[in-house]
Amino acid sequence: MTWAETTPALVVLYCGLIALFLGSITLEVLKGWRRRPTLLFSGHRRLADTKRGLKVYFARLPMWLRFLALLLLLIGLARPQKIEAETAEVEGVDIVVAFDMSGSMAYLDYTREEIVEAQNAQQPLRDRFTDGVDVLRSFIKSRKYDRVSLVVFGKEAFLQFPLTLDYGVMLAILDRMKLEDIDGQGTVIGDALGKSLARLRTSSTKTKLIILITDGEDNGSKVSPIEMAKTAADHKVPVFPILVGKEGETMGPVRDQLGKLVDVRPIRDNVNPQLLKEIAELTKGRFYRAIDRQELEKDLHEILDTFEKTRLVDLAAAERTDVFPIFVWLGLALLMIELLLSQTWLRRFP
Repeated sequence: MTWAETTPALVVLYCGLIALFLGSITLEVLKGWRRRPTLLFSGHRRLADTKRGLKVYFARLPMWLRFLALLLLLIGLARPQKIEAETAEVEGVDIVVAFDMSGSMAYLDYTREEIVEAQNAQQPLRDRFTDGVDVLRSFIKSRKYDRVSLVVFGKEAFLQFPLTLDYGVMLAILDRMKLEDIDGQGTVIGDALGKSLARLRTSSTKTKLIILITDGEDNGSKVSPIEMAKTAADHKVPVFPILVGKEGETMGPVRDQLGKLVDVRPIRDNVNPQLLKEIAELTKGRFYRAIDRQELEKDLHEILDTFEKTRLVDLAAAERTDVFPIFVWLGLALLMIELLLSQTWLRRFP
């Protein structure tokens, strides 16, 4: 059983109820509740030989009922929940996607004529990064039992989220991702492969793979991509590089301070498909070339379709059930019983 998150107002309420209860108990003790006679009688010696009745043994019952009632109400206000975690034996693959976020991912794979035509038609121009994120979002939505992790890289490589089946969290992270989130003045393919392999090191699944999405060649890695490819081969982890964007001349955006596109300039895009092919060959993967979004999406699904599914047990769902009404109603019932007894059978005089 777990407890739901509480607000500062509820914390103050808890403290107030506890202080009220402790104060009432302290007041009873200070007044000498145990020794104070219930009824003063001048001829008390005449009652010395009188046998005690049943009520004497239950005289303190209302106080203990009030104590239990307040305790149950405090527990109820904390809103306890019962979590029934469901584990499901499912088929899945562990996948790490290494996603390039270098500056060249902002390039526009259009001709100048296509850009003018799109601007005249007031159609948005999509860069490589936008297309890549959209394809990843669609890819994650299509998964059901595959655990996915995302490593992003530019000048450095970072883990965006670990291997997980929580697709909702993945999609929320992708929605907030921006190209400016990391330093894009580099393309550390070797470092990205190393961080991806680290994610798969503790994986117990039979099938695990790395999908490398990039538009450039290695630049600034602390470790060689080829060495990382050899390490992946030793651990039987295939790498599937996907080279995105057009080779040769492409268009670099020129934006104003508000990020609005004001002009484009032709740029010679330097890519190294030979490096990516060698990585694929060393790891027994396959090299892909995706010029546009449709081809990238097709390549991602083709990679998974070639793999044998493996069995794994993971957390599939967790159903939360509120149990606080039980404590609240039981506490209120005890308060009613305490009130009834203190006003009838166990009523004190005067």
